[in-house]
Amino acid sequence: MKRYALDIATRQFQKHGEDIAGDAVRVAQTPDSTIISVSDGLGSGVKANVLATLTVEVACGLSQGDLSLQDIVETLIATLPVCKWRNIAYSTFSVVRIYDTGRVTLAEYDCPPTLKLAGGIRPEFVETFERTVMDRNIRVAYFQMQPGDVLVQYTDGIVWAGVGQKLPMGWQEDGIFQFLSATAPALRGDCAAQANRLAEQALEYWEGAPGDDGTVVCARYRKARHAVLLTGPPSSPDRLPAMLQDFLGREGTRLVCGGTTAHLLARHLDVPLEVDDRFLDSDLPPGGKIQGMDLVTEGILTLTRAGEYLRRGIPAGRSDAATCLLDHLMDADGITFLVGTARNPAHQNTGLPESIFLRRVVAEELAAQLRERGKEVDLVFY
Repeated sequence: MKRYALDIATRQFQKHGEDIAGDAVRVAQTPDSTIISVSDGLGSGVKANVLATLTVEVACGLSQGDLSLQDIVETLIATLPVCKWRNIAYSTFSVVRIYDTGRVTLAEYDCPPTLKLAGGIRPEFVETFERTVMDRNIRVAYFQMQPGDVLVQYTDGIVWAGVGQKLPMGWQEDGIFQFLSATAPALRGDCAAQANRLAEQALEYWEGAPGDDGTVVCARYRKARHAVLLTGPPSSPDRLPAMLQDFLGREGTRLVCGGTTAHLLARHLDVPLEVDDRFLDSDLPPGGKIQGMDLVTEGILTLTRAGEYLRRGIPAGRSDAATCLLDHLMDADGITFLVGTARNPAHQNTGLPESIFLRRVVAEELAAQLRERGKEVDLVFY
């Protein structure tokens, strides 16, 4: 499981009178890194959006291969069309690659400088050096992020906010720096709140009628959150001690799904198993409480319902053991399922489909859906 993860938030607005923003953002994952590409298309509207989207797609696609930063930048420069009248690119780019270790590579072309919030509260401009690539000046940086640090990328619509209106020369980088110095300490690294604050302030300077597209992307590097889910007794009673020790030896949120499983764990810990009365009025069997466990629920039906909620969405106003389980799972970056494969006698002759009794199948389907949502998931069978 990864030890570190990223929270990423984006806030965007389009130029007044346009239906679509001329900026584009793309986030891509590799086995050991996250790539964030931001581009500002020349002008505004559909044409600018197409050019910006092409730029971020190419940048992220190239970054997922084995190409060096030099190769990626050269390919981008060669790919991007240039305005023959003004001799400038039809789109700018900022491509940052954040490795799971916290190592960062950054390449910027004709875009505002990236800011880093050290510890999530203290802004500083990322120190770059210039490199000439195919007659174009590129700003490049290599540096290390620490847990709690936040990177802030933004486009010209933020820098020039209020130009000719409230701010004759626009907000400018120094104004953004001062704003972050004042607001970041109270937000404590909350990416969504920081991106919204920055964009809302820019819109205020634009007096609600932006003269350019604006985009803010915030990425916070932090320790990964893990969860471990125990469900079902093992195929052989001899494997129970190893399964329980495996469960108790892992760090993170501890989830128990299954009545028999809960009884076995409580007996192993020599603590009482109590009834959880929070969801007694739902159509799922009641859960329980075990000292030291974050959640204890019924097994197959609750896991199956959680999978249904992921596929179809949670009905409005619904609150039950499955929604509570999903809250814990979606909050985690890495999840380990410890799945016992013994057949439960309670599942005999109920008239329900046979597939619902195969705990392994239910766990695998739920794990697949969680992976689709960007979670790192391991399955261990006993």
